[in-house]
Amino acid sequence: MRVSYILPSIALLASAFLSSVHAWEAITESMSSHENFVVADGYGPDRWGCSFRDSQVHESGAGTKITIGKDSDLKPYSCGELIHRQEDLGYGHYSIDMIASNVVGQVTSFFLIANEDTEIDIELTGLNTKIGWMNIWHDRKQNPISINLPFDAADGWHTYSFEWRKDFVAWSVDGNVVLNRSDIATTRPDETNYRLAINSWTQVNPEININWAGQFKYPDQGTPSAQFRNMRYRP
Repeated sequence: MRVSYILPSIALLASAFLSSVHAWEAITESMSSHENFVVADGYGPDRWGCSFRDSQVHESGAGTKITIGKDSDLKPYSCGELIHRQEDLGYGHYSIDMIASNVVGQVTSFFLIANEDTEIDIELTGLNTKIGWMNIWHDRKQNPISINLPFDAADGWHTYSFEWRKDFVAWSVDGNVVLNRSDIATTRPDETNYRLAINSWTQVNPEININWAGQFKYPDQGTPSAQFRNMRYRP
């Protein structure tokens, strides 16, 4: 007789445990403060033409601006990245407002990443600011698709988002779905550690991604920059 009482209790405990595991916490950030972010400093991927410096990440009431500078002691240029401190993110809706750089060779990015595993990207490049690149990295392979935008991404604020679920990823621009993919696997959130990030960086090697981002050359006038605000995650 005891078994009939114990089994339901075990089932309830298991259900409660699974619910707690998947009770992902929402994110709402105006990007006017970096209190909840890690600001990358002193490193950057080998293939890029810049290294991250915290001096290139600027907060204000309007949000966050990432600039390209010349104060790197590792690369030709310095750039910026912000990683939200919240870890173990899961399925749900991710969005941000961005103004892309229109400087050839500069990339403006919003992405969910689990290092060495899976990455879901929205990337805008200065080579053509009327195209958005939607990408899934998985098993060290990327699967980018370009989407024609009905505007110039460098001219003003627009909202870029993706809905990530077990069986698909759907990208939207200003609330309109522009791409839905179910052909590329993503690692389950309970198997790795996903985090949310933004960055802006430069491509200077003509042998890498030259037809995607272009080759960066520092402009004679002005400071290259990308702008971000209203980062959100809704489980």
